[in-house]
Amino acid sequence: MEHKIRVYSDSVLRRKAEAVKKIDDEIISLLNEMKDIMYTHNGIGLAAEQIGVLKKLVVIDLRKDGNNDLIQLINPEIIESEGIYEEHEEGCLSVPGYYDVIKNRKKGVKVKYIDIDGNERTIETDDFLSVVLQHEIDHLNGILFVDRLSPVKKAFFRKEWRKLQKERKTAE
Repeated sequence: MEHKIRVYSDSVLRRKAEAVKKIDDEIISLLNEMKDIMYTHNGIGLAAEQIGVLKKLVVIDLRKDGNNDLIQLINPEIIESEGIYEEHEEGCLSVPGYYDVIKNRKKGVKVKYIDIDGNERTIETDDFLSVVLQHEIDHLNGILFVDRLSPVKKAFFRKEWRKLQKERKTAE
């Protein structure tokens, strides 16, 4: 089945994903499709929820030095966090064309997950990968990066989003 990226305000983006109970051909195929969709749209991360699948699956590739460095996470969960990451601009494939500064991401995170071979693993990081992990795991809980904006910035986002949608419809 071919999936497409779901865009804000699609209700599936607000639902919680379910844990994967068995890694089978369907899950492996879905992870591969997610990777392809992420690369096609020049993303650095994608949660299954973003393509309408309510399973705890995430793919990430920060493409350091132009080399693919794909991470496929099944049932990822933040088990430790500390500090605050410096302010940074964040965007999302499900909120195309909108970027804003997010201030409340943790600097250091430890994430427990299962890899594609069924092995339990952890990632411990205090660099930009920590932000991406938090962003994608938020998706699995029905949270978008725009939910982390202040009330004033959320109001601005809604206004800008309506404007972006009108521009898209005009371009079609």
